[in-house]
This record gives sequence, structure tokens and C-alpha cells, in this order.
Amino acid sequence: MNAPAEILASIGGADNVKNLTHCATRLRFQLHDNSGIDEKQVESIPGVMGAVSQSGNRYQVVIGGAVESVYNDIMALPEMKEGGSATGTQKSGSNADVKSAAKEKGPRGRFTWLDSFFDFLGDSFRPILGSLLGASLIITFMALMGTLGVIGNWADPRTELSPTWQFINLCWRCVFYFLPLMVAYNASKKLGADPWIGFAVMAVVMLPGFTSLGQYATHLTFAGSEINVVRLFGGHLPLTIFDYGSQVFPPLLMAAVLGPLYKLLKKIISPNVQLIFVPFLSMLIMIPLTAFLIGPLGVYAGAGLANGLKAVNDFSPFIFAILIPMLYPFMVPLGLHWPLNAIMLLNIQTLGFDFIQGPMGAWNFACFGATAGVLFLSVRDRDVTMRQTATGALAAGLLGGISEPSLYGIHLRFKRIYPRILVGCFLGGLVQGIGGGLTTNAFVFTSLLTIPAFSNIPLYAISIAVAFFSSMLLVVFFDYRTADERAEAAKVRATEDADQAAEEARKASAEAHKAELRADDAEARADQAEQRAATTTVAAERAAQVATAVAPARTALAPNAVTQIASPVAGYVVPLDKVPDPVFAKGTVGLGVGIDPTGDTITSPGDGKIIVAQDTGHAFGIKLDNGIELLIHVGIDTVNLGGTGFDVHVARGDRVTTGDVLVRFDRKVIESAGYSMITPVLVTNPRKFASVTQAPATLSSALVAPGDTIITVTAKPPKDGAAAAPGTPPAPAHRSAAQAVAAGDSKAGASASTEAPGSSVGGASVGGAAAGGSPAPGSTVPGVSAHGVSAHGDAQASPQGTGTADGARRAATTAGAADSSGSAAASGAAPGSALVAGAVTEIGSPVAGRVVALSDVPDPVFSKGIVGLGVGIDPTGDTITSPGDGKIIVAQDTGHAFGIKLDNGIELLIHVGIDTVNLGGTGFDVHVARGDRVTTGDVLVRFDRKVIESAGYSMITPVLVTNPRKFASVTQAAQGAVTPGEGIITVTAKQ
Repeated sequence: MNAPAEILASIGGADNVKNLTHCATRLRFQLHDNSGIDEKQVESIPGVMGAVSQSGNRYQVVIGGAVESVYNDIMALPEMKEGGSATGTQKSGSNADVKSAAKEKGPRGRFTWLDSFFDFLGDSFRPILGSLLGASLIITFMALMGTLGVIGNWADPRTELSPTWQFINLCWRCVFYFLPLMVAYNASKKLGADPWIGFAVMAVVMLPGFTSLGQYATHLTFAGSEINVVRLFGGHLPLTIFDYGSQVFPPLLMAAVLGPLYKLLKKIISPNVQLIFVPFLSMLIMIPLTAFLIGPLGVYAGAGLANGLKAVNDFSPFIFAILIPMLYPFMVPLGLHWPLNAIMLLNIQTLGFDFIQGPMGAWNFACFGATAGVLFLSVRDRDVTMRQTATGALAAGLLGGISEPSLYGIHLRFKRIYPRILVGCFLGGLVQGIGGGLTTNAFVFTSLLTIPAFSNIPLYAISIAVAFFSSMLLVVFFDYRTADERAEAAKVRATEDADQAAEEARKASAEAHKAELRADDAEARADQAEQRAATTTVAAERAAQVATAVAPARTALAPNAVTQIASPVAGYVVPLDKVPDPVFAKGTVGLGVGIDPTGDTITSPGDGKIIVAQDTGHAFGIKLDNGIELLIHVGIDTVNLGGTGFDVHVARGDRVTTGDVLVRFDRKVIESAGYSMITPVLVTNPRKFASVTQAPATLSSALVAPGDTIITVTAKPPKDGAAAAPGTPPAPAHRSAAQAVAAGDSKAGASASTEAPGSSVGGASVGGAAAGGSPAPGSTVPGVSAHGVSAHGDAQASPQGTGTADGARRAATTAGAADSSGSAAASGAAPGSALVAGAVTEIGSPVAGRVVALSDVPDPVFSKGIVGLGVGIDPTGDTITSPGDGKIIVAQDTGHAFGIKLDNGIELLIHVGIDTVNLGGTGFDVHVARGDRVTTGDVLVRFDRKVIESAGYSMITPVLVTNPRKFASVTQAAQGAVTPGEGIITVTAKQ
């Protein structure tokens, strides 16, 4: 669903819409019912900067500069084109229908007539904002040329300009001279009259012929002002001659009379002749009325208001410079600023300059500074939605001087912002007041582009800089959110991070699993080409040869081997815990380092195969021939760029050698979008090694070149205390019959095995079958001879894998499962017993409680099986215990999650409650640490249920098998109430 369709759906669908219009930045809905709208849902839609609910079932959605295209897209939706809501009302209508009720707050909410008055003012000017903005930029250009001395005082009519500059000057003067006609059109339309009649009435008093009547005028003094009066119709009617160019109050008053008159004429005149007589009578009445009465009254009214403000400014420019920016934050949201805009235009027309726009600039830039502070925090906190909102609002402000996207998208949503803005308004106005005030010769929008339009450019620039940076720094240092809002934002980010990390981990795991399956398939096909009827000895030898030829030696896995990993890019080494993303910094994905690149090319640090290559170019997974699996993640959150700035050179499945180019990137594109360039380089299979550490050389000199060592990987020591030859795996102290055969010792193939239970061959550790062929506890091993060795370890022909390397490995594994005495391992389930073909293992509950189906766990990361498969437990007890023997591989300090690698080969995650990480450890008493050995029933953590539930978190505890792909199935084994140790999950091994 696209954004326009989402917006329509979020406000109740097309049937809930009575009318829809838009202004410069907002969609304005008149709804049948706005009580059930989820404001957060509306604001979460991409492209929406904010939402404002109003009384009278009105609803505004703040879009910004793209509002017109979004409006057109909504109107083009099929459900809007079908015509009619539930009441049959047309969807798009006049603004009068849309704004029929009072606003919720302020005086406009208490007096409907006041709300209608300010809506009338707003809708009279709003449609012409584009032309005014364009004219203001031309004015700024003229002012800049005047400041640089290219032309003379362009604003003084006495200045002679060359024809070229006269033409450029006309480009902006036309907008302001004919402004009364534009206002007349909009105001008449707003009040339901034919807008062209309003246009025509106002055009009469703007004709050159009307002005030329002044040659017959006599001069009179009225209210202290000189006026020209012509007496018409025998000298009985005095006609006051004014230059109505740039006047805005006369057309407003004219429209205020024309609107009711037009509606009255339509009521009393027959519909059959309305087309002729309604316009005729309207013009017959309104033209004289405007010329003799309404026009002069409008001029005098505007002059009175302007003179009042001028008196305040003349009395104390210092007070005026502070008063205006302090009032504007409260006037703009209510639409009370429109009369001041009209006075600004009147000042320029009568005085030749305006004194209001300078102080107004202090308000605007304080507003934009607060938005910049919000943008800074959103980038720092990786709040993508707020970053997009603040970026659009800041651009609209600094380049266009428009404050509505900032106000409605951010400031009115967070009550802590306004005090910071007021400080900026005060300080900016204070600077202007100390400097004696400011004026401008033209009506401009106060943006960065219009700074040259003001009389004292340095004073204006300093004042708006003070307003901007004071508001910005206050927001940055003291934040714009309450503690609860910050916690909520952190919770949302944590969930998003977990979702993204889990998704990437799932994809990487899936790719690795597919790669393993393809490798196994290739190996099987190669094995099948060998002699099927050969003896186990010959089959094992040939399988070993094929395996050696097909798969490169995994030298990094050789006991005690030390392998160096080279940097894939030039840059500065960053310790892993300093990487600005907790998913990487905490080692969740893998262990290694970060690189802050100085180069622009990522190369392969070794020979291997590409198992992950994102189309976006931001991440690559490499399975090196030496057995190390690497993830190179170019920048933080750069997946959001959708591939912009990346030139990918490899694809999944490609073979690469050291130095091959993986991707080239454009640093400017990435950093200009607000993303960190720090590139994690991680070993994603660290559990196969003894340690993965930052290379010592990088601790003293962090700058590295491609190929310099950045990570040291140390293999695990040999089992059973056998010494390892440098760089090669040692022979085990005890060998099974099948191991001896695989090693080429045919004589040993006939001997009985003395291998210890659970021994490792070729990286596969499976044990648990007793010498007599019976399964070890918790496992089932049917048809042991099918594995290629008898219950006593003698070599046999396998009907499933005769002559294959897989058969040899299975033979070695099964033989290793039996000891010379024929008894099962004394400690319970032998290592790897859950992985034995066909084995069925039950996992006991770690806590007393009620079993909850995984799909009912209230967190989609768990319920969708992204992390693993299993069940949830709603605890009745307060103690989490280990469900089996194994090793703690994850133990969060916060006590909310534990990972256990059971000896039987199953890996478990026990997550105590949902989102309880946000408690920071409060209510948890942790009893184990990472690396500890545990046995069945050992206490992992005790928790205080009251503390957790009083904080609003669910106690449902997911218990998950996190390596389910190694098994045929992982299913729920119990329902209802269970006690600790009672089976809750059944794990069935593959055949």
C-alpha cells in the first residue's frame, strides 16, 4: 500500500471523508467522525510530518512541500473517484465546507465567528503564497545587487535603472501591484461568490483611468492625512481617489460584502435567469459601493492598524523587536498572523519599508533551530522517521521561510520544545533591539536566501544566528522528549534493531545452510561416481581423496592454529565495542573490529566463496577456504539507502581471491544522508574457535592499509590432550575402526574401537550409542549398521552411503559413540546425542508455569520463529533453571536472556519476559555468567514478577531451539500447566 492509500485508510477510509482540500503544507479533511483515528499510526506513514485533530470532525495531515502531489494521488484513488461517502456528499469541496467548526484550542475554539474570520484571512492569502515566495526571491536578488553596488537604490522610485534592470524589477512588482486582484479572487471564492466578479469589482478601482480622475480632484485633510476627492453626479457624491495597488484590506472588505449579497441574489432570482442577472446586479451594486465607501474604509482601516504598530515601534524599537518574536509562536498555530502579513504589505505601500519582518525573522529562525536540534538527536539516536520529518521541515524553513512543517510535524507534538523556542525568540529579538531595529523595503519570506533584503544585513544575520543556535543547542542538550517518550523511542529502536539483526542473521543463516546443502550435494554426486560395491576401506580412502580435492583445507580450524585476517579497506581500526550499533558492538552478529574507511573500495581479505551479497551493496558474507566465515558490513544502517552510492562487483556464489574488489562506495552520498561510515568486519562463526581478537599491531597504530592484519583468530586446542603439529590437525589419541580406515590404516579397520564417547571426526561430533547397539538416554539410534559400522565398531557396507565420504564420517561417528566397555556415557546424554539420525529428544521446562503456543507469544520476532522454534511459558514460579547439561554461551547482565549450548547438540534461548531488557536488570538476580558449565536444574536467574509486570511488561518467557535447521522437527510437547523439568519441546533429528 502506497502513502496516499495508507493516509486514506488511516483516517477511516473514503466513506469517512466528507470533503478534502489542501493548503501549502497540509491536507485538510472534513470527516464524518474523527474520534477513532490513531494519530501515531497516521504519523508513522512515510512522508507524513504530523497530524492535527480538530473539533467539528476536522483533521489535518501535515505533508510539507509535496502536499499537492499527495492530494492529487489521494483524489485519484478508485475509492475516492467512486463519488460519494456514506451520505453521498462529494469528496472534494470548498474550504467553507471543510472548515465549518471551531478549532480545539485558543479563542478560535470558543468563538465560531472568530475561527471563521481567521480562516477567511488565511484562505485569502494561502493560494498565492507561491507567487509571493517567488517574488520575494527576486527582491532578494535586487537587494543583493544594490548592496554590492551593481545597481543604485532599486527601492527608490527616483533611482534611474537601465532598461534591463527595470525589466527585472517589474518581475516582482507585478505580483505586489496586482495583489488586490489576487486577494479579491480568493476572498470572494472563500465566501461562496463568483471569484471573477470579485476580481472585476476590484479591477475597476485599479484601472489607470480611475487614478487619472485625480486631475479633477480637490485636496482635503481627513484624520490628519491629505486626500484627493472628486465630486460626481452633480457634486453630490464625493469619490476618494487612492492608488489601490498592493492594498489588501479593501479587497477583503469588498469580498466580505459581496459574499452575502451574491448568495441573497441567488435566493431571490429565478434559477432560469441567474446566469445573467446575478452577476449583473452584483457588479451594479458592488462597483459603486467599493469605489465610494468600501475602498476608502479599507485604506483607512489598514492605515489605522499600521499606524498603531508603528507607534509602538517608534516609541521603543527595543520593546517591539522583542515583543513580535515572542508573540509569533502563539499566533502562527492559530492563524492569527495573517493580519500582520497584510499590515506588512501596507507598510511597504505607504511607508516604503516594513519594520515587522525583521523581528519575525528571529521567531522563524528560533523555530528552525529547534528543528535542527531535533534532526541532530534523530540522527544520533537512529530515529529514521523523525530524521525524515525534521530534514524536510528544516529544508522548507531555511530555504523557503515556511514554519508550518516544523510546527505541525514536530513542535506542537512535543511540549518541551516551545520553552526552548521562546528562549531563541527572546535572544534574537534582544540582539535586534540592542542594534536599533531592522527594516526591509519589500515583502519577503524570512529564509537564508532573503538575508540581503534587510537594511542592516550584519545585525539581521547575527540576530537570526543567535535565535537559531540557542534554540538548537537547548534542544540538543536538554532533549525535546520526556523521559517516558525517550524510553518509548528507545524501545521502538531496540525492537527495530532486533528485527533487522534477526532478519539479517536469518538470511545469513539461510544462505550458509543453502551453501552447505549445495556442498553436500556436490560431494554426494562425486562420491556416487566412485565404485559403489567397494569395501568400506576402499570407499573411505576414495571419499577422503574426493573430500580433499573438492574442499580446501580448513587450516584455521586446525588445533592451536593462529590465523590473521587482513583489512578489506584502508582506514582507522575501531574497537568492536565502539561501533555505533549495539547489534554489532555487543558481538551479537560476530566478533572482530570496525574500520572507519579512508578509502572507497572494499576488497576480499582472503580466498573463498561469497555466500551473502546484498543487492544494496551494504553487506557481504564470505566463507573463506580456511574455515573462517566473515561479514563485512559497509557503514551503519546503510541498507536504508537502497543501493544509492554503492557499485557492487560480486554476486552470491562467486569465488573470490585475496584483493578482489567486492564493492566501491561514495562516502559523500552515505555521510550526507546522515549515516556512519564505520564498517564492521566480523567473524560470524566464532564458536568454532578458541578466541577472536583485535590484532595487537592495531592497538598502537590504528591506521591500516588493505591487507594489513586487523583480527587474530586462534583455533581450539586438540582434544584428549594430543599435541598438534603446527598448522595441521593432530591424530587423536584414540581412534575408532572407521577413523583408522579413513586415515588409510587398513589393519586398524578390523580392530575394536577404543575411541572415547562423543569423539570428533571431520568436525562432526555425534555420540551416545552403547556398544550393544542400544541408544544412550534421550536418543534413538535405529539401524546403527546403516551408518557404515556395526554396533561393535566393525566396518560394514552401508546401503545408504556405501563408498562415500559421508558414509565414512557416519561410520567414524557411530564407532566413536561406543566405548570399549559397551556402556553409555555416565553423565547422561552423550555429546551430540540429539543429532544422531532419528533421535528424539525432549526438552524440560526451565520454570513452573503454563505453556503458551509460540504463535501466541506477544512479540513477532519470537512468534514468527525468526529467532528459533519452541514454546512460551507464562511462569507461576520465580526461578529459571537449566533444562539440561551444557555451557552458558549468552548471559545478559540485565538477566533477561540466556543462551545454553546443551551437550546433546541442542542450542537453547530462554528469554525471561518480553522487552524486559528495558528494565536494565531491575527485578533480576543473575546466578550464572557466560562460559559457565551448568547441569540440569542449576539456577540461572531469579526474578521479581511484581517489578516486571508493574512496569507494563509481559512475563511470557520464550524457550526456543535456536539451531532448528539441524533437526527434522522442533514441536510443542505439552499443554497447560507444567513443572520444572517436565517436557515442553520435542526435537527430532534428521534421518
